[in-house]
Amino acid sequence: MTEDQQQLLQKLYLEQKMAESNIAVLQQRMEMIQAYLTNYRAGALVLTELENRQEGEEMLMNVGGGIYVQSRLVDSERVTRDIGSNIRIEQSVAKAKKQVEDAIASLEKQYETLANEYNRMATLAATMSSQLQQLASQMQDKGE
Repeated sequence: MTEDQQQLLQKLYLEQKMAESNIAVLQQRMEMIQAYLTNYRAGALVLTELENRQEGEEMLMNVGGGIYVQSRLVDSERVTRDIGSNIRIEQSVAKAKKQVEDAIASLEKQYETLANEYNRMATLAATMSSQLQQLASQMQDKGE
């Protein structure tokens, strides 16, 4: 094995490992965005349901984990929304629904961007893996 071949092999190996590391990070970010999307979509469904309810109406409220509590709707026109850093604001159901829909659209765009980058990196990693195998095979053939 020549020194140039060894350096090329090491370079390809390091680049492949970096690509695999980037793929893992992208996958984690995509999973996180999917969790946010699930949460926001559930919120949008609740807001849609609230639009069809009357003040004082009794209903089962999903609190997560397949658990429901019996509740009575005190105000069918306004909701309290968390905007981050333990800050909550009161706003109309329609305005809250619009902001949730905007957040969903933004998250979907982010997810699409990450998915494209993930696919690009996966293709790159596969190409590097193939190059590594070819180089190793060539080096092994020359060594025999």
